[in-house]
Amino acid sequence: MKRVFLVVALFITCTCTAKENMFADEMSSFCLIQCGFLNSKGNIAIDPVFDYANPFSDIGLALVGSGYKGVFINFRGEWIVETKFDDAEGFSSNYLAAIKLNNKWGYLNDDGFIAIKPQFVEAKNFAENGLAPVRWKDDWGFIDEKGKTAIKPQFEDAYPFDESGLARVKKDGKWGFIDKYGNWATKAEFDFAHGFAENGLAAIKKNGKYGFINMEGKIVIKPQFDYISNFVRDFSIMQNNGKLGYINNKGAVVIKPIFDGAVNFNLNDVAAVKLDKHWHLINKKGNITATLKHSGTIEALSNGLFLIEDSAFNQYWYNSKGELLLYTDTVCTITALKSVNGTIIYPRMTKEEICRE
Repeated sequence: MKRVFLVVALFITCTCTAKENMFADEMSSFCLIQCGFLNSKGNIAIDPVFDYANPFSDIGLALVGSGYKGVFINFRGEWIVETKFDDAEGFSSNYLAAIKLNNKWGYLNDDGFIAIKPQFVEAKNFAENGLAPVRWKDDWGFIDEKGKTAIKPQFEDAYPFDESGLARVKKDGKWGFIDKYGNWATKAEFDFAHGFAENGLAAIKKNGKYGFINMEGKIVIKPQFDYISNFVRDFSIMQNNGKLGYINNKGAVVIKPIFDGAVNFNLNDVAAVKLDKHWHLINKKGNITATLKHSGTIEALSNGLFLIEDSAFNQYWYNSKGELLLYTDTVCTITALKSVNGTIIYPRMTKEEICRE
């Protein structure tokens, strides 16, 4: 296939090492007026100068917004590829990213060239097996890295292959899993299905209840919950009768469903739960290790921090010990990021300088 170069400027060649990519994985985005990245210690790793910021991909690049354009940056915040597309996704491990141009989707390589001409109604990321789900008109199928059809379009919806080597697809209103040849690995019999987690189990919904199947499609945890999340760090969030708790990979309830809110355990094996209108941190035994001072919505970030946003859109970052590290505050009409002692971290100006602006 002839490659087409499309008004894409290369600024810096990415020479990220595995160690550097690991560092990038530990960064999560944050937004004041604009967006940047924080590291696991709550320090600014990349200044908030972008209109939006997506997570870093496996190859250590992140899609961020700059004006009306999307650009890919490395973990230093350096521009790698400047795009002029309608929309884009992050790079997959094969160094291809789905991009949208003139209302059609195709794929870009990390040199800034069009690798697969925009021709699809929708497109999702490539998996490690070199296949990506795309939609022609009404039906989804899969293509290879050269853009050739690998699995003919026949599905109502489709997701990329996961670490199990299987992809979840929807046909005739039901979800099931296929292998890389397009053969059914499980029956399409579920009302909904998540992808497989690292433990080889996938959450499914059947007859209005959630349970888990293995890669052969056998139900290993009976559908019995009102809702469940996929397993993260060996625990799954379950919901029954409006309350949340946690189960293990045997389906046993290990932390009773008594909470009004819950997020998955993070890389430090700490989770956040809501009880009596307050957010608390718990360990895997269900013991409360800290109570957070602020209320609102909470998110467990990829770098191990917890972010709370209250009803006034103020933000607070806590570490896994429950210590407040950062928060936002208005300084003379400017949204500033402050440390716990009140020092202005960003913008890098004093209060007097901000107020003179």
